[in-house]
Amino acid sequence: MPIQKILSDAAISAAQGVSKIVLGKLLQSVKGEKKGTIIPYRSEGNESIVCFVHGFSGDPESTFKPIPEFIIAESELNGWDVISIGYSTDLMPNIGKGIWAATPDITKIASYLQTNLEILFEHYNRVALIGHSMGGLVIQRTILNRDDIHKISHVLFYGTPSGGLKKAWLLRWFKNQISDMDYEGEFIKKLRNEWNNRFSHKYPFKFATVAGELDEFVPTNSSLDPFTKDYHCITAGNHITMVKPESNMDTSFQVIKKMLGIGSGISYLIGNDKDLNNLIARYYEEADILGKKLPDLDAKGFKKYIFALEGIGKIDDAIKMLEESEIIKFNTDFMGILGGRFKRKYLVEETTAFLEKAICWYDKALQLSLRSNNSSQIYYHAINLAFLFLMLDETDLTKTKEMAQLALKHCQIAKGGQYWEDATIAEAYLYLNAFEQSKIFYTSAINKCNQSIRETSSMLINAVYACNSLNRPDWKKELENVFSI
Repeated sequence: MPIQKILSDAAISAAQGVSKIVLGKLLQSVKGEKKGTIIPYRSEGNESIVCFVHGFSGDPESTFKPIPEFIIAESELNGWDVISIGYSTDLMPNIGKGIWAATPDITKIASYLQTNLEILFEHYNRVALIGHSMGGLVIQRTILNRDDIHKISHVLFYGTPSGGLKKAWLLRWFKNQISDMDYEGEFIKKLRNEWNNRFSHKYPFKFATVAGELDEFVPTNSSLDPFTKDYHCITAGNHITMVKPESNMDTSFQVIKKMLGIGSGISYLIGNDKDLNNLIARYYEEADILGKKLPDLDAKGFKKYIFALEGIGKIDDAIKMLEESEIIKFNTDFMGILGGRFKRKYLVEETTAFLEKAICWYDKALQLSLRSNNSSQIYYHAINLAFLFLMLDETDLTKTKEMAQLALKHCQIAKGGQYWEDATIAEAYLYLNAFEQSKIFYTSAINKCNQSIRETSSMLINAVYACNSLNRPDWKKELENVFSI
């Protein structure tokens, strides 16, 4: 009798009482049809990557389809490479290992994912890990196995039995992977203890866990309850269909889009989406490298670190770092940087307290700069105060014009020819109703900074808000053309 017939009969015998779907998985295992593979959906040499990890009996191609295609079609997510990573998973008995091909347990699969992180993904600065079902357990184990997780920027689970499954004991004799999901098993208990001890529900990456409203396989007490409510999401569908959205407007995809998107916290950055996402990835790298040697940083390095924190959406951490630093006590440049972070907070949240703090720090820096007669610092703080006074009261331009004139005066004294000097002159002319001159200096500033995203974004955001407060939509439109928006 042919060996394939013997094995097929054995599979049928072992699967008595199991559904046709399960039987099909058994036969696939016999025939060697379930093998791990990696599918690159987009590989453009970007600095960020989305990595999908399928669940038990899933595969890298069909499990998440069509989510990878939706990501590629979404302009805001341009700049993210997309990959789906597979591993061996079959519902085959965990007996007769001389006949059945061995299948790794979750810990071994996690080591496989970790190897890919260290080798295939080595050049990426941001890695988003998205796991379905058991894939989320693989991701958790991978994260816990690593001391350095700075590159892991986003983590998202769909229908993941983080608290284990009561059903798992019924099939414990079938597979290592199923045994690992037993809610009373050693794997789940150890995973939860290590996860809670390491993170205490405060994560260094963006995190969410999603449950399907019709998921009867993984109950919410396992998919959601191991984590605090701040990280809970509910989407339509059962355990399988929850990761198969019918359109890019479905909740299951919108959760991903919101998580990976640039977001309001750094919405001041202006440019095409691919360049922005690659810039943010570089900020992740800078924040990690500089953060590891923070005590040894000079003023230039510390400034770069603060901007990197803000660039990855951690503006509150940047503010705290500045407020607790020694340099803030005497360095007017850093006083202005702190004032600028409060200005950013005000523009996003429109909270008066942030506006007042911004004015306070810029004014303190200005007074110290006037005493030392430091023209480059004087025009820096004066032009920002001109803007903030306009935000405070757009019906009275007295203080705004006073600060604009002071900034212009010290630009003429400094004559450094730097792009910030030209940008300051341009903004001052806005407040003094000299728009044509303003355009000339904005054009010069843009060219001098080589159209750097951060610098041009800072220039434009003040200009746009100023035009809005001055009720000059015509100026705003022309400046958007100057900045090629």
